[in-house]
Amino acid sequence: MKILIYGAGVQGQFLAHALNTKDNDITMFARGKTLEHLNQKGLKLKHSLQRKTTNEHITTISTLSEHDIYDVIFVTMKYSDFYNVVPVLAQNKSKNIIFIGNNMNPKLLQNTLTKHSDHPKHITFGFLMTGGSREANHTNILRFNAGELKVGHMQGEITFSDKLNLIFNNTKIKLTYEQKFEDWLMSHAALVLPLNMLFILKQNQNTNTHTLAKETIAAFTELHQLLEHKDYTIRPKVQSIIFKKFKGLSNIVLKTVMNIGLINQTQGSFKELEALYNDVKEINQNTALTTRHLDYLFETSKSVS
Repeated sequence: MKILIYGAGVQGQFLAHALNTKDNDITMFARGKTLEHLNQKGLKLKHSLQRKTTNEHITTISTLSEHDIYDVIFVTMKYSDFYNVVPVLAQNKSKNIIFIGNNMNPKLLQNTLTKHSDHPKHITFGFLMTGGSREANHTNILRFNAGELKVGHMQGEITFSDKLNLIFNNTKIKLTYEQKFEDWLMSHAALVLPLNMLFILKQNQNTNTHTLAKETIAAFTELHQLLEHKDYTIRPKVQSIIFKKFKGLSNIVLKTVMNIGLINQTQGSFKELEALYNDVKEINQNTALTTRHLDYLFETSKSVS
């Protein structure tokens, strides 16, 4: 299968590594120093939990023309950058596109790309259950087992699931088809948004840990109430139950998580967090619900970012 990984950050690099089998023809879209590094030194990953290093050569491109046709394009950029690549993807004739990562308005992105393209598009969404960090000479990868990609469609089934099954057939990474994936994406964003702001404040400010944990738990509750008010279902449901009914346990868990060094590898950029936060504020328009605890975390983390 001919595959394009559009984006060479942590997620894109790991996905290229995970899908790099004899049956898959992998190309990565990269630019600048990342492109130069990949071409000169290869794709070097340090897998933190597995305590191993991999290094392999991956074909790269720095431009995508209309007639560069791929069986599937995986877009692995930050949520805040998704709309920047819409014009390029719209003019390209490849049909099957998966946007991978946080997303609080997948339908808008799907409709925007469809509207701007003169070519038929099958657009769906995914989330790669890995983290990591970029270093000068390698990329750190945080994953459990062989990693997992969750995918799902906004309505009905993924029309190119047969191609996805072939792509993942001889790989070690797990491919999971999630039902009601919009609910899953919204719920996940509601989890990572306060959590990442908490990490920023823990690293950059001398705020009391107990105070930070308390504000974060309150922000989780606000977001879950907002999503449920908008008829989304929290997935998995245990998220909502823990933060609503077991606040003492939640406090202990958050304090523990804050002190784990590996957790730094799951953080997103503040630019992405800001884009997610702005979506929350738009969703919350014309409701009587408050997001004051989330607002506090956002404004305070913004001041130190």
